[in-house]
Amino acid sequence: LVGATGPTGPTGLVGATGPTGPTGLVGATGPTGPTGLVGATGPTGPTGSSVTDNYGYAANTSGSVIAVILGGTNIPLPNAQNLSSVTVNGTNDVFTITNAGTYFIKYQVYTTAALLVNTRLIINGVANTASTISPILSLSSFSSEVIVNVGANTTVSLQMFGLIGAATLLSGSGGAILSIIRLK
Repeated sequence: LVGATGPTGPTGLVGATGPTGPTGLVGATGPTGPTGLVGATGPTGPTGSSVTDNYGYAANTSGSVIAVILGGTNIPLPNAQNLSSVTVNGTNDVFTITNAGTYFIKYQVYTTAALLVNTRLIINGVANTASTISPILSLSSFSSEVIVNVGANTTVSLQMFGLIGAATLLSGSGGAILSIIRLK
């Protein structure tokens, strides 16, 4: 015959930790967090300069008679002057570009009668060949434009030459016009 089961014995000691199991699968990416606060506005940068703040415009609208000589006569441009970093002498026929740079210079001359006369720009006392208009037939309209590099305090004049005689500019309009604009 089998006797009754005896009382349970005391719990044994904890056994050693088993080896780590394999890494599980990567879980799904969580939702994007909320947008952060807007940062403070940075300081204002320094004011830049504009090279086109260097310009000159002048015209002769009075119908002046220009006494042209072979070597050249400067055309006075006393009207509608708008000058910035460009100055003009007392007879309004020599313009000084204060700042060095690359400039667009344009002129136009309109006379009341067609003449066999030449026109040009004089830059620092030297004829600018690229601006010279030397027609083989009489004209009453002359126009030229150049882009030139100039140093500080460069002088510019508009001139008629190659004729001994009188040239009458149109009056009541731009009989002669000079534009100077700094590009860089």
